[in-house]
Amino acid sequence: MRAAALRHAVLIACFAFSACSTSEALDPRALFGGQAASTPAQPDQGARATVPAVTSSSLRMEFAPVVGPTLAAATPLSRRLSQLAAERGIEIVAPGGMPGDFIVKGYLSAIADGNDTLVIFVWDVVDAKGTRLHRIQGQERIAGKAGADPWSAVPGATMEQIAARTIADIASWSTSRSG
Repeated sequence: MRAAALRHAVLIACFAFSACSTSEALDPRALFGGQAASTPAQPDQGARATVPAVTSSSLRMEFAPVVGPTLAAATPLSRRLSQLAAERGIEIVAPGGMPGDFIVKGYLSAIADGNDTLVIFVWDVVDAKGTRLHRIQGQERIAGKAGADPWSAVPGATMEQIAARTIADIASWSTSRSG
């Protein structure tokens, strides 16, 4: 339980953002402070993706501060990333601690598109030198648009779908590299 809470705390800290701007990410160390969350993360029983057996038992990933989503949108994303990474045997490490094998940098945008809202995501998997080794990208369309803040139209289930696609792609890429 403590490990799951720690993974979730690391990810949510990485996804925390300045309330004034979605273009600047808050340094996760400012929120994380090396402390585990006080309560374990509960898996969301909403949208479920099919997750094959563990494929990357020794993969360690560090998530850099993610640019774009509000904290409300990032929370279900973080929770699902943490859960699925654990199921796949991918260890999520805290920034500034023991380095991961790779760093994942994320960029997400929510934009009004006609009568819909579109969430566009890009994840770059980089090595310690910052060289991009793999890119994950996609989009999710949500019927209906929000007023001034497109993120308010994005349900948690959409963010969980993005997390599922991300972890599945990382695991697949990692397996193809090692074997």
